[in-house]
Amino acid sequence: MSLRHFLLPVVSAGLLLPLSHQAAPLVSIGDNADLFFNGSSSVRWNSNIFRDDANEEEDMIFTLSPGLELNFGRGVSNADLSVIAQYDITRYTDNDRLDSEQLTIRALGSYRSSRLDLRGSVGFSEQESTSGDEQVTSTEDLIKSENYDANLDGEYRFSPKFSFGAGFKYSERKYTTFEDRLADRETWTLPFDLFYELTPKVDLSAGYSYTHSDVEETFRPERVPLAAYTGGYDTESHFFNIGARGTLLPKLNGFFKVGYRVRETDDSDTGILDSLGNPVILGETDRNDNGILGLDANFSYSATPKLSASLNLSRDFGVGGQGESTEVTSGRLSAAYSISPHWSSSAFVGYTYREYTDGDREDDQYTAGLRLNYSLDEHWRFSGGYSYSENKSDDDPRDYVIHIFDLTATLRY
Repeated sequence: MSLRHFLLPVVSAGLLLPLSHQAAPLVSIGDNADLFFNGSSSVRWNSNIFRDDANEEEDMIFTLSPGLELNFGRGVSNADLSVIAQYDITRYTDNDRLDSEQLTIRALGSYRSSRLDLRGSVGFSEQESTSGDEQVTSTEDLIKSENYDANLDGEYRFSPKFSFGAGFKYSERKYTTFEDRLADRETWTLPFDLFYELTPKVDLSAGYSYTHSDVEETFRPERVPLAAYTGGYDTESHFFNIGARGTLLPKLNGFFKVGYRVRETDDSDTGILDSLGNPVILGETDRNDNGILGLDANFSYSATPKLSASLNLSRDFGVGGQGESTEVTSGRLSAAYSISPHWSSSAFVGYTYREYTDGDREDDQYTAGLRLNYSLDEHWRFSGGYSYSENKSDDDPRDYVIHIFDLTATLRY
């Protein structure tokens, strides 16, 4: 390990400390805007950075993440807007070719009147990883992508008993490395819900959601001399659901939507690429329209004033890293315990089952973790934790086990 890797966390803290002790803790712009500094520095040990059981390689990773947060709306009762920017600088101890820097920018806003509630966000992020669901065969390099998303949710109250919700959700991923092997995709969703107030604390709902996805073409250049080619395709899915939200039990809050999802999927041309890189079509895939039980749920349970738990459940369609159609079922249970005014702890377990409907592949992913947090004051937060991740797949190269230990310091001023 080189000296610069030992020094990075120290230098990070040195950069942050003057801000907390010398600079003004808060910049106010006019009567309604505030500027905050958000920064963190972390060190983590990863037992299997390439998620490859056959050739496990560990490394120590350091990350410095300076950021700014601009909030509008102070003194305005029914509207607010926040713009958040963060720049992650990541350095590996033994694999410095994986060193990376990523920018994230996000704007979030809300508006509320006597009858209308609006919430929205728009964001851009650069993501870099060494593997995962997007695993590329025989590579030990970074998978890089640019990601865009937008979300708008609105709800209008017609009467004391009835309200109507609608929205728009958009996401797009563009790969900037391994563009040939990984599928760019664009997805947008239109959700609609009708709510009925059953009691002052519980609303019933009936809803419909339409989703359209556009998945780009891919090919496998490692299959020389003839690279395998798969054309792009579109999908449309419909989710018919009923549900409830609010205080469902004396200590249980949250919402659930359960119903039926149906997906209509185009077939893709398949073939090879000629010497000039042009596709030569030899056939097409056989993607069948299908339907599944749909679920979207989020519950929180306050067992005691110090102990709380949350449960997230989902069953939906998805797209694999190389453009495969998938069905994804997932659940995550987490708990938090307040030890004292300064100390807290948390834990989680999770499971994801991913079925690739284009072929015979099935993945089971298990995750778990523990974390201890210390709050020095309103500005400084420190934490340390351990996480475990295991993937079992019918496709052997996708099997892996990962252990991660990390220490993190965070400053908000």
